Amino acid sequence: MKLKVIIVDDESHARSFLKKLCLHLYNDLIEIVDECDSVKKAVTSIKKYNPDIVFLDIQMPEENGFELFKYFETITFEIIFTTAHKEYAVNAIKNSALDYLIKPINISDFQLAIARVVKAKSHKTDFDRYKLLAENINNQNTGKERIVFPSKTGFEVVQVNTIVFCKSDGAYTSVHTLDKKYFTSKSFKETCELLHLSNFLRVHRSFLININFVVSFKSDEFILEMITGDKIPVSDKSFTKKELIDAISK
Repeated sequence: MKLKVIIVDDESHARSFLKKLCLHLYNDLIEIVDECDSVKKAVTSIKKYNPDIVFLDIQMPEENGFELFKYFETITFEIIFTTAHKEYAVNAIKNSALDYLIKPINISDFQLAIARVVKAKSHKTDFDRYKLLAENINNQNTGKERIVFPSKTGFEVVQVNTIVFCKSDGAYTSVHTLDKKYFTSKSFKETCELLHLSNFLRVHRSFLININFVVSFKSDEFILEMITGDKIPVSDKSFTKKELIDAISK
């Protein structure tokens, strides 16, 4: 049985491009059941067709894509967001373990998004990523947002403002908070991208720190001491003493 797909975008050429990608690359897997140019029409279409996947544009007239959630108590379909704007919303989507595509859409990114969504559908979970997304958007300026780290057994949901530092651990990353240590299957590079926030600083090829938890700096050893007592090496090739002080003092 094919996966039923609805495309929601106020721009006809964007809908047409996504439809062509679906039909060209996944003709045996995907069936486009409808195309909508507004959230209002999408709500009606979703209730009618009960889709498996919805491609959802964010920036649209009248109501943006996030307004869709208020019409449903439970989201039973997978969502792939599409947007031309690299703004706070993208980080909120990332932190909620949801998929998104930046316009103009890259074909390889599109294929990866489809693969992740198909995988997600085959591993049912009680974890509500959409409620977490709403929370992350509402708390974007408070520093209270949470982040989802995939683990070997599922997900770990971590309060961002409790993360002290992250460390590269081979193909994985260890995330150290004020009271716990997590291991995530995300690479260190991916973790750094997720935590691309003003209070996080990459001080070494293997370490990302939260500058709010720095206690002291030993310039003779180029070592930062964190509030937890952990000693973090600083790459002297990346920072001078003054540059490090300026970065931490922001």
